[in-house]
Amino acid sequence: MNESVPGRSAPPAAARNIQRPERAPVALVAAVLALAAILAFVFFRSGPRSVLYDSYHYYELSRIVASEGVWNLQSTIRTYGYPLFLAASRGFRDSGPDAARANAAAAQVALHLALALYAGRATARVFRDPRLFAPTFAVLALNPILLLRATEMLSDSVSASLVGFAVFLSLPEGRPAPRAFGAFLCASLAAMVRPANVALLPALAIVWVARSRRRREGAAGPIAAAVAGVAIALIPQLASNVRAYGRWTPLVVEGLYRDQAAWGIGMLKYGTSLVPGRVPQIEYLNPFIAGDGSSPERLAARHPVAYAKTLGAHAFGMLDQDFPYTYVENLRPPARWPLSLANYAFLFLALAGLALGLMRISAPGDSVLYFLAALLAAGALVAVYLPVAVESRFSAPIYALLTPAAVHAVLWLSRRRSGTIVAAAIAGGGFVAACVQISRWMTTLIR
Repeated sequence: MNESVPGRSAPPAAARNIQRPERAPVALVAAVLALAAILAFVFFRSGPRSVLYDSYHYYELSRIVASEGVWNLQSTIRTYGYPLFLAASRGFRDSGPDAARANAAAAQVALHLALALYAGRATARVFRDPRLFAPTFAVLALNPILLLRATEMLSDSVSASLVGFAVFLSLPEGRPAPRAFGAFLCASLAAMVRPANVALLPALAIVWVARSRRRREGAAGPIAAAVAGVAIALIPQLASNVRAYGRWTPLVVEGLYRDQAAWGIGMLKYGTSLVPGRVPQIEYLNPFIAGDGSSPERLAARHPVAYAKTLGAHAFGMLDQDFPYTYVENLRPPARWPLSLANYAFLFLALAGLALGLMRISAPGDSVLYFLAALLAAGALVAVYLPVAVESRFSAPIYALLTPAAVHAVLWLSRRRSGTIVAAAIAGGGFVAACVQISRWMTTLIR
């Protein structure tokens, strides 16, 4: 990416106007927003229309929030974040499940597009290259995986948007204390939407330490602001848990993570089936386990290789979008391979862009801060899910975080010679082919 060089004179006004015309971005933004809205509407109409399982539970909790307030929400397995969002999306009025689903989809798509706009702007500022706004915004806004998640009445889309805001708010220069407050408030709200996102908080803290040292910013203001942001988000859940259950925890009262880790021994992945005549649970059985590991710790101690394979399969399964929707109505959906191939290509470009950026970690400029933040945040979110039984929807925040890295890889290749491009195409083809084979193999494990 083009970094500004100290001592280099600024381009003349005419050159700046040619590089960044005023009308083109507005037209582009409008076109992308319209196309994203159309795609979201198509996905919403094409997906499952039933409100059941987790969706119905969230819906019922949102009715409590709407009628009695967030302070009266009591649940041992859910935090207040997503029920509050659902209640707010319909103006805190009661409604039927279908209307609630439509309102949630509209609000989630709007939040996703707001993130795309902000991420494009923040990326252009951090890389000091206004040309990055358009591709980052368009790729993120039109990402079919994120648009599909936005049409479902589940917490994953809001989780991805809040995680994205937390990271991208942390990157641009200026106003460190307000940025720290906003970033840690979004990260903590993300944890209130999906408790596993609590892993983002230490990763974000490291990013802010790196930011402070790189830019020689004071630490006292951002630290106080970050603590305030975290407290505002966590106190309602903490107060509810203390009042209802006598437990001093800002997350869920039940130990769901340990249960999920135990289920993760026997399953590489799972899903939910709405196929008539079939059991609701879609299980990808774990072929690496002989059945003598009663806990993750015992399995890791007795069969470390088998456990390592299990963790690797969990990571791949979480990123493999073999079913477009969380609730599966067709075990052989026609959109599987088009969506999967686009997904594998994106992941290859994102990983390549991340590697290219981290190779310049000691270089001047702020772009390195993005690559560090993307690696730490995405790595923390993947790591927290590795031991557990995963679903594809868990990976939604990763796509938001890695979009600038994928754009960086494409722009880097566009400035290389044909030999480099051919080599990258061969490597990408091999990566995609390997992913296809692993995905097909995992499909054979479905029970």
